[in-house]
Amino acid sequence: MSDIGILLLRWISELGSGTVKDLRKGIRDTARSRGLTFREGADGRWVRDASALALIDVDWRKNRWAAAPPVLTRLPFSDGLALITGRRTAAFERVLAAAADEWLEVSRVENTPAPGDIPLPPSLIVQYNNPEELPQYARDLSCAYTPCAALQCFALLPDLEPGSPAAPPADASPGVIERYSHEEGAYVPALGYSEDGLYRWRGSDWSRLVQVRRGSSWFSTEHEAGVHLELARLSRSSLRWLPESGAGRERVGRLCVDWGAPLPPLHARAAVLCTGLHPRFSETARTALYDNVPNSAAVKLARTLGQQLELGKPLARTQGGS
Repeated sequence: MSDIGILLLRWISELGSGTVKDLRKGIRDTARSRGLTFREGADGRWVRDASALALIDVDWRKNRWAAAPPVLTRLPFSDGLALITGRRTAAFERVLAAAADEWLEVSRVENTPAPGDIPLPPSLIVQYNNPEELPQYARDLSCAYTPCAALQCFALLPDLEPGSPAAPPADASPGVIERYSHEEGAYVPALGYSEDGLYRWRGSDWSRLVQVRRGSSWFSTEHEAGVHLELARLSRSSLRWLPESGAGRERVGRLCVDWGAPLPPLHARAAVLCTGLHPRFSETARTALYDNVPNSAAVKLARTLGQQLELGKPLARTQGGS
């Protein structure tokens, strides 16, 4: 199934950039042409997940995307493991294959999609003996080199705030406006919109509008940011961190994020880059699981989202960064 993910990544790598609308259509058409059935919104989730994996950069408000440049970077607290992110053109794959034949130890690690989602490409994990060798590795692969992209992302996380001021809904007809329900983990028909909350509706051009209301003011936002703005307003937390139990590994652990509160794009990228892999999902706990996340980074992530990080018991066994 990952062949579809590989094909999609090759397509966007060679294409380079475009509109999100066209990208989503291309993803849907490609998946259907390969006989894949998927849930509603799977194309948008593929774009979101590819962004978190640092394969593409997306500006949702401007409806634009661009393939990210290839970068070699170390995984945090994972001695001997690095990650290659970014576009994978045919030319880059030829260089990588030649390096793998001669001197590079690289593994293609599968990213398991959630049921009903479109497969992602495998991640490229590099093994090394001396971190001082990595800049030369990057030059030989025609990549940029970043010592640890994950920790840099955590350091750059901004405090979450409402977006730009916006106009309230123009049509208050029943069924037109929906309000996000944390209990349901979904939008439900709104009986009105006089209370603070997160709302969505279709604009006059049929585009999806997502806004938060604060008092008499409305602000544009994106779904993920809006959910966490609401959690902060309600003084709720959707984040838990469980330390690893192995000797010397207490500083890293698993970040658990409630299904109904997906991380905003930059926060998701920071968490994903700790392993270079798509998060796993626990249907029992209804959470997304990010491994190898340093405690200090998890605390910073929660703080920027206006939440208090909940601490859990140590994991039963050591979870590595790969």
